[in-house]
Amino acid sequence: MLHIVLADDHQIVLDGLKTLLSQVEDFKVLDTFTNGADAIEYCKIYSVDIALLDISMPILDGILACKAITRQTKTKVVALTNHQELAFIYKMFNAGGKGYVLKTADKETLVKSIRSVASGENFFCNDVRHLLINMDSFHSSEVEEEIPSLSRREKEILKLIIKENTTKEIASQLFIGQSTVETHRKNLLKKLRVRNTAGLVRLAYETNLLA
Repeated sequence: MLHIVLADDHQIVLDGLKTLLSQVEDFKVLDTFTNGADAIEYCKIYSVDIALLDISMPILDGILACKAITRQTKTKVVALTNHQELAFIYKMFNAGGKGYVLKTADKETLVKSIRSVASGENFFCNDVRHLLINMDSFHSSEVEEEIPSLSRREKEILKLIIKENTTKEIASQLFIGQSTVETHRKNLLKKLRVRNTAGLVRLAYETNLLA
């Protein structure tokens, strides 16, 4: 049995989702919330497998709620939203989300997203997947604002990180100190809002940072 909580700022949406998901034999909707803060507190107290979170909510939005839930509990998060902008997709996944589904998706897609994320996989609905696949031809001022540009030196270091060079090797190739390399690495993590080298590599490819 998969235990699920729902958070959305529209009660009519919550009622519809609860009715829909309760029809699935191995799904149990434990509770519903109209803001992210209440969803966090519930997940901290009870054993919840999946939290379906809208992004736009009062008190605490879905992105901040996702970050708190994934860091403080074992609950996995699926975004269920109308937002199709890349900036929101990146924010949710950087916050620890594992699924991203638009509210226009059908029941089969929603059910599949919950099962996939519960089993440890990431899940994108078709519209979001196509958006990511075709992102080279997608330009958004909001995304450009969200993903900052890099300096020439930062790009040099990021390219070498992607090629799996060690700090010592990067320092040798660029004729700089190892401490300088580490400083640049830490600055890249902070600037791009990722937690580790894998995050740097993923974001570099996904956003064409080195172009």
